[in-house]
Amino acid sequence: MKKISYLFIALIVLFLFAGAVSADTIGGDKGIVQVKCDVNGASASLISISGDVYETKTITNGMAEFYVYTTGTPVDQVIVSADGYYTSSASVSVPAAGETTIVSVTLEAKPIGGDRGFLQVNTNIIGAKVDVMSISGSVGYSGYTDINGKIEFAVYTTGTPINSVVVSAPGWVTQTVSVTVPEKGQTETVNIEMVSTNPIIGGDQGVISVTSNVEGAKVELISISGSVGYTGTISNGKADITVYTTGTPVNQARVSATGYQTATIGVTMPTKGETLTFNVPLTATSSPMGFALIGLLGVIGIIALVRRD
Repeated sequence: MKKISYLFIALIVLFLFAGAVSADTIGGDKGIVQVKCDVNGASASLISISGDVYETKTITNGMAEFYVYTTGTPVDQVIVSADGYYTSSASVSVPAAGETTIVSVTLEAKPIGGDRGFLQVNTNIIGAKVDVMSISGSVGYSGYTDINGKIEFAVYTTGTPINSVVVSAPGWVTQTVSVTVPEKGQTETVNIEMVSTNPIIGGDQGVISVTSNVEGAKVELISISGSVGYTGTISNGKADITVYTTGTPVNQARVSATGYQTATIGVTMPTKGETLTFNVPLTATSSPMGFALIGLLGVIGIIALVRRD
């Protein structure tokens, strides 16, 4: 009787262990990116390598923490901005599962006093470096575009005159545009369209929006030739992927994540300016170790019954 009781207790412990191992595989590993800044109330935005905003948080008590999936699209930059300060940017390394990456960002206060005008630079990308050049050839002002692709400088009208703006970013062609010194209290606006160093040739665009139940899941749009045409990451329940209507058509969407069964559905191409939405839910997979332990439990039970007989 005691042998049966011990066996029963062992079975329960092994079953709970199997369930715990299985549960650990669901949802993907996460790490923490901790952004430190001495300006409380500043806005911190985590940027992925694809140039998308992963998440935006407010600096509170000198910091903001972001939980990132180690298996999702990697993040590589944080942009911090606040009223009265120049926008600043810092590179970020992806933390391993359960680890914390600390990034310190210092904001420089905009100058006070003297006659000033304002130079606003608008671009089509996030985190571009903007250098305002003086007539002497030196950098008079410098900063990074915010999550709206813009930056504003307070320019002294009595200082060394400025004459150009240089905008640069990895993967984009550096642009140099002539500017004039703004008058006191006036704003000089410069619009700069950045061009990719690896442009996709041709035409009109539409959007394929893939929704799913797993944050950080990888989305791949498969072309009719069988190759991966576009990629994205599920963020806030969806991934909006811009596709060229004149390029090689895509006809499938494949969604995958650690701990879940990969799912593939058929999609159709949008027309110019159109957004088509496709839902691809993922189903959690059970741990192979969990199945093995359950099988072991069954064998132990059979042996116990045989010995009892």
